[in-house]
This record gives sequence, structure tokens and C-alpha cells, in this order.
Amino acid sequence: MIEALFRREGDFFVPTPSSRGPWSRHHLHGGPVVGLMAHAMEHASDNASLNLTRLTVDLLRPAPDAPLTVTTRLVRGGSRLQILEASLLAGDTKVARASALFLEHSQVAVPEYGRFSPSEYEPPAGPVEANISEAAGWTNQYSPVGLHSTAKAVLIDGVKAQGQGIAWMKLPVPVVEGIETSPGVMAATLCDFGNGVGQLGLGGDVGCINADATLYLHRMPVGEWLGLDARSRMQDTAVGLVETTLFDRHGPVGKVMQAIIPMRMPGAEG
Repeated sequence: MIEALFRREGDFFVPTPSSRGPWSRHHLHGGPVVGLMAHAMEHASDNASLNLTRLTVDLLRPAPDAPLTVTTRLVRGGSRLQILEASLLAGDTKVARASALFLEHSQVAVPEYGRFSPSEYEPPAGPVEANISEAAGWTNQYSPVGLHSTAKAVLIDGVKAQGQGIAWMKLPVPVVEGIETSPGVMAATLCDFGNGVGQLGLGGDVGCINADATLYLHRMPVGEWLGLDARSRMQDTAVGLVETTLFDRHGPVGKVMQAIIPMRMPGAEG
């Protein structure tokens, strides 16, 4: 039984099969990469009263299913604001880079016209056994085991590779073995599924892959279920965008933006 996406072995984060992606069994899903970098920067911050507010991850190259290291750097410290940077390395090769903004949460009176709307959807009430692959009917013949076979899901609308989808998702295992996953890191890990929930199929065996992910959180999600309302569109320049609203039972918690390009499904690898 897989109990986490990564195991910590000294300075290394060792991926488990649950961290793999749908395009190749030799590479990781973007979600564990984004989540691991959020985890590293959250733990590198010296101010526990600050909350992850913006996270940008550039997926420089496919992260291999191999031991990885994360380096972090404090760019700007403060009691109300911090900015950190991180790099994810496979050996000496940088496979992703990230920056994060942490802000203080306080109480303020917000007039009705400035408030977010309440949620339209109730999270699943009972046990859910279906993973996102089963719920969406994805075959994943190229990499049958990965985050797509681990994350649980209940579909609300779409998720048919037509550039639109709404779904509840849950991460049933911690990002790092033995460490409780914070709401911010959970949201970071699942936010990459915006491109899956809102996947834009271009005909035949051509889909879209994202080169980055930028997550904004205006509050921390509540509960184990996170909602994704994703929309994908593309210009004839072969560059598109996925815009995803994240929500919980109380309403929106943030936004995700991803740049996408066409990607032909690869052949099965040995």
C-alpha cells in the first residue's frame, strides 16, 4: 500500500509510484512537483503565521521518477509578507523552479459587494472509491499508476476533453511520508489537475500539456475535498490557457492559471 507521494531519505525526496504522471511511467505528474515545492517553501518559511497566497511553478523539463532534491532561498522576509524561491533538481539538472508569496491573514470588514459568492456545490458526503481516472474514464495505457490513479474524484460536469469540467477532488495520501499535508500544499498538489479536468482535446490522439502552474489562494480551503471548475481555450498559435477556480463547501478559495501547448500521446514505454 502506497502511503505518500514522496519518501524522505536524508536530503532526497524519493517518488513513489503514486507520483507518476499519465504521459509516461518514467516521469512524475505535475501535481506532485508543484506540491513538493509548496511543501519545501512552506517549511523553509520562518514565520508560521503567514499563509501561501501565490505559487508559480515553471515545469522546465519532465521530472524523472528518481530521487530529487529541493533548494530554497528567502528572497524577502517580513512579519506580514515573505517571498521565497525554490529549485527542484534531479542530480545536477534543474527540472522545475518556483516562487511563492506568503501573506499575513487578519480580520477585516468586507462590504457585501466585495465578497466572493457562496459555493454552488456540496462536497461528497460518503466514502468515494473512484479515482480521477475511473471517474473521468481515462484509460492511461501509457502510465496506469500515478497521481491520476491515486487522487479521488466525483465529477459534477464536463471532464470530457472538450475544454471544460467541474469536479470534486481529494488527495488521500500525504505529499511527504510522515508529515501532515497542509491545506495550502494540498491545494498546490491538486491544482495541476485543472488541465486534466478542463482538458482540451484537439482531435485524434492530440491533447494539451501545461508548461507551468500559477496558484492564487485568497484563503485556505476547508475540508478534505477541493473543487475545481476549469476552462481551457487555445489560439491557432498553438498556445492556450487553462483558468481554474478552486472552491470548497463555503465558496471560492483561489484561482489557477496554466499555459498549455499541444501534445501527442506517446507510445507505450517499456
